Amino acid sequence: MNELFYILLWTCSVLLVISGIDDIMVDLLYWFNRWKYARNLPNIDDVTSVNENAIALIICAWREYKVIGRTLTYALSKMKYSNYQIFVGIYPNDTKTLEVVKRIAQKNNRVVICVNSHDGPTTKADNLNNVYNSINRFEADTGKAFDVVLIHDSEDFIHPLSLKLFNYILMYQGIDAVQIPVVPIKDNKGKFIHRTYCDAFAEVHSKDLIVRQALKAFIPFAGTGMAFKRTIFKHLEAHYTHVFNDANLTEDYELGLRLYKLGYKTAYINLLLDKSNANSRIATGEYFPNNFWAAVRQRSRWTAGICFQNWRMHKWTGSLKTKYFLLRDRKTIFSNFMVLLSNLVFALFLFYLLGFSLGISYMESIVYENSALWVFLWLCFFFMVWRLLHRFIFTYNWYGFRYALFSLVRLNFDNLINFFATFRAMRVFMTMKNKVVWESTDHY
Repeated sequence: MNELFYILLWTCSVLLVISGIDDIMVDLLYWFNRWKYARNLPNIDDVTSVNENAIALIICAWREYKVIGRTLTYALSKMKYSNYQIFVGIYPNDTKTLEVVKRIAQKNNRVVICVNSHDGPTTKADNLNNVYNSINRFEADTGKAFDVVLIHDSEDFIHPLSLKLFNYILMYQGIDAVQIPVVPIKDNKGKFIHRTYCDAFAEVHSKDLIVRQALKAFIPFAGTGMAFKRTIFKHLEAHYTHVFNDANLTEDYELGLRLYKLGYKTAYINLLLDKSNANSRIATGEYFPNNFWAAVRQRSRWTAGICFQNWRMHKWTGSLKTKYFLLRDRKTIFSNFMVLLSNLVFALFLFYLLGFSLGISYMESIVYENSALWVFLWLCFFFMVWRLLHRFIFTYNWYGFRYALFSLVRLNFDNLINFFATFRAMRVFMTMKNKVVWESTDHY
């Protein structure tokens, strides 16, 4: 038992220290660059004063009849933009979703139904390609050319001013592609699993993407709330079989990497209308799964796509900076197992304390003061406190004190979901052939 505990303790502490150094580097880069980032954000008066260019808004759906009606109705009634068209990608065998969208399209000609040539599900990328082809036909039939292509999910609450922001950044600021924050919606009904998404997105979309932009590294897209100059898609259409890689579970992540390698300029814009009010952020609001296994399924798709598929497809090509962020993205595979390993070590430590308190010698002491292992364990403790502090800060900035306080408890459950998601991602990746299909996610 002693030898096993000693090996586990060394393995766990070394891996945690390496990961902790990586995380603390990004944290420090954020605190160093945050003021410069904020100064370079656009003024809202400038955003709302320029002429509106034509925007094609794409929404893809598979068995989303419970939420697609709300999403479309909200967008059509709240949007403070006039020059846009909504293209909804639906499968012919998804009759419930098709009926919901038909009812709305009959009342509002801004909504265009794009029925896929295949029965669903295929991949989201395949559905996106189908809608993109429909946009091409729409432009040819009507003589109207779009300037911006915007992509949202079927469950999104689209911010009323977001199209104004996309229009300004892409058409007047020399940017080729834009990602805005995705904000899990704050809820007071005790949706525990959903709130783990609140904590995680508050940190990633407040910190990590700002650091990538400051370092001029590639910015991965989030699959929603992302907009592109129309000319980008024309370039992709001319040089690739499809605009979106329909063999990839995370075509959005791959698209960010692909555009970066092609030399396009991507921006992440986290803009507050009122700097003293975090709820005034121009962002995409969304509900995430509140069921444990639904969260595992969703995150396993992200892990299978980002960590396994893109590793196989793109390997480690690019500059040293690109390779670093590829490593940071892909270390999820190992860090999720590492967290479980650390919990096992902690359980063995509790077992040791129990025996010590009862006067039973289950295990001998294996950590001696001022030894190398002693130093590593203190470093692990420091990185843990640092990590908890940052999780608290970023959750507090988005959701307030109560959410931030309980985020420290939810972090353990978040890690548990990620652990099971990694296992499932391995199974998903190993069973994939040339194509994969998306699964409908239950959004509470």
